[in-house]
Amino acid sequence: MATVPTAIHVEVLPARLGDCLLVECPRPGGPTWRMLVDGGPPDTWPLLEARLRRLDPADRHIDVAVITHIDNDHIGGMIPFLASDLATDVGDFWFNGRTHLSPTAPGRTRSIEQGESLVTALLGPLGTSKSGTPGVQAPGHALPWNVAFGGGPVETGAPAGPAGPAAQGTIGASVTVTVPDGPTITVLSPTPGGLAKLAATWSATLHTALQPRDRGLAPPVDVLGPLDDLPHLAGERTPADSSVPNGSSIALLLEHRGASIVLGADAYGDVLAAGLHGVARARGQQNLPVDAVKLPHHGSQANVVAALLAAAPASHYLVSTNGDVFHHPDDPAIARVVVDAPAGPTLRFNYRTARTQRWADPAVMRAHGHQVVFPDPAQADAGAVLDLPART
Repeated sequence: MATVPTAIHVEVLPARLGDCLLVECPRPGGPTWRMLVDGGPPDTWPLLEARLRRLDPADRHIDVAVITHIDNDHIGGMIPFLASDLATDVGDFWFNGRTHLSPTAPGRTRSIEQGESLVTALLGPLGTSKSGTPGVQAPGHALPWNVAFGGGPVETGAPAGPAGPAAQGTIGASVTVTVPDGPTITVLSPTPGGLAKLAATWSATLHTALQPRDRGLAPPVDVLGPLDDLPHLAGERTPADSSVPNGSSIALLLEHRGASIVLGADAYGDVLAAGLHGVARARGQQNLPVDAVKLPHHGSQANVVAALLAAAPASHYLVSTNGDVFHHPDDPAIARVVVDAPAGPTLRFNYRTARTQRWADPAVMRAHGHQVVFPDPAQADAGAVLDLPART
C-alpha cells in the first residue's frame, strides 16, 4: 500500500508553561514551507535553537515566524532568536507592535513607523527594554515585518495595504494569505477591537511581558479532582478570559492539501468561534470541521468554550503546557473536548504530568471514547508531534 504523504507536520515543543510550535507543509517538487509560532519562555531558547540547527543547513528557511502576543511565555524565547543568525533565515515576521494598535480613519493604513524595527518594538531603542534592562541587539539588517499584510496589522479586519508576496483576500470577517503552492492561512484573531484595547496599556503590558511570569512564585499544590462526571465538569460555568494581551493574540487557521489545523495561541474562545463560523458561512457550511486544534491558552477553561468546539469539530486536540505554574490544562476545558467533540477525539499533550496522565486512565477512555498521546520518551525534546495526511 502506498504511503499517504504528509500535508501538515506539527511539533508542539516542550516550552514549560508557554507555546513554541514548529509547523511544516511539505510541497511536492519544492522546498518545505515552514512556520515558527512563538518561542516559549526564555529558558526555551536553547531547545528551540538546537531544534532549528538540526534542520538541513541547505533548507533552514523559515517562511513565517509568528509572535502571537506580548506575554513572557510566548516572547521569552523569541527575543534571543531575533538576535541570532537564524532570524536572517525568516521570510516574514508576523507581530502586532505598538504602531498597529490604534484604529485608523477609513481608507488609511496602519503601518510601521519610520525607524521602528521588530526588535525595538519588543525591547525599546538600541535593544534595551522599557525598564532599562540591557536586551539583545538587532541583526545587521532590518527584519521583514508583516510583509504579507503590507506592513499593517495582522487582524481579522479588511486587508491593510497592498498584498505582499502572497495573495491576500477576505473570507467572511477574516483575512487570508495564500502561499503559492503552499498553505492558505486565515487570521481568526485578533479583531481590530482587541488591538485597540491593547493600545492604552501597551507600555505597561510590554514591561510586564519582559518579566518571567513565574519569577518568585511558589505555586500552590495542584489539587487533582476526580474525573468521574465529565458532563458535569464540561457544563461548569466559568468566567471568560479578559486578559488584554490574550485578546490581541494572533490565531490562525492553516490549510494545506486538504488538511487543516487551528493554531489558537491564547485567543479568546468566542473570538475564535466567530472567526471560524465566518469561514464556514462563506463556504456554505454550518461549521468548519478541521483535523486538529491547538487549544487556546494552554487548555484554560476560560478560553476552551463550547462555542469554539462546536465551530470547529476536530479529530486531534493539542495542549501546550507542563502545568507547573498555573495548573493547566483545566479539567473543565478538557472535559468539554471529550464530551462535546466528535466521537473518538485524540488528546495530544506535550508533557506527561500527573494532571494530564489522568485523562489516559483506561476506564475514563473507555467511558468517553477518546484517546491520549504523550511525547515519545525517546524524543522528549520534540514534545507533541502530529502528521496530518494530504487529501488532495
